[in-house]
Amino acid sequence: MRVEDPVTPANTSPTPSARRSGLRVLLLGLLLGVLGTLALAVVVVGPLVISKRNDLPLERAYGDFAVSTASRLGGGNLQNPNARNGRALSAGREAYTGSCSLCHGATGDGRGVFGASSYPNATDLTAHDAVEKADGQLFWIVKNGLSFTGMPGFSEQYSDQEIWSLVTYMRTLQDPGRGPQFGAIVIPTASPEQLDRADPASADPGARGAAVYFALGCQTCHGAVGDAPGDLALSRGGGPEAVRAIRQGRPGMPAYSEPQLTDAELGDLQAYLLTIGSQRGRR
Repeated sequence: MRVEDPVTPANTSPTPSARRSGLRVLLLGLLLGVLGTLALAVVVVGPLVISKRNDLPLERAYGDFAVSTASRLGGGNLQNPNARNGRALSAGREAYTGSCSLCHGATGDGRGVFGASSYPNATDLTAHDAVEKADGQLFWIVKNGLSFTGMPGFSEQYSDQEIWSLVTYMRTLQDPGRGPQFGAIVIPTASPEQLDRADPASADPGARGAAVYFALGCQTCHGAVGDAPGDLALSRGGGPEAVRAIRQGRPGMPAYSEPQLTDAELGDLQAYLLTIGSQRGRR
């Protein structure tokens, strides 16, 4: 009887190229899984997070950490050149009254008209976390703003020197003993009748100018009819000096360039400014 030669079993171990191919498939699967998870978070979880009005666990702590880290990296070493400048303190107070107090409150306590109802709430500038931030950090936050919060950046409205003046005034709010003569400014609120004057579709340039005045937020600093106290008061007029102040700005007041305020809107605003003296006393 013939005995067949035994058959040598073939080598079943995967080749190096097969192993690399399997690894690529595995990595591709993991990548697709991660991308799918992110897509699910954006489509489903994101809207749920945005719609809620209360903190998730550790959300507030993480937010404070993120703000502190970003502001420290962005401006922590900057020094305030206006720290002991009385004129800058006055300019900072006026700028704060017009641009910041609606959210952060006249005294910096975070209880402004909009600050208490926004989410997250406006920062209490007199609280420990704000006091502990370096001047450079506050400068960076005011200049650049904070994403996913109600805090805008003011780099296009104020120069660096004016932002430093704002920081100087914030320090006074945190420590009233540093400048007791610069207490909070109380701006008269607009009456319903004064607000009714604003009509962007009116044939009257003064009424259209009133709409521009309120839309730009001028009343938050100067009062509805220019009746704010002290240097913030406006006298009747809308001539070349007013145009220069509007277009070029002045200490504590932002400049409004053509993209923000067209020449036609500026003309209407001038027409309104010519009427404000006659409106004082009407509430």
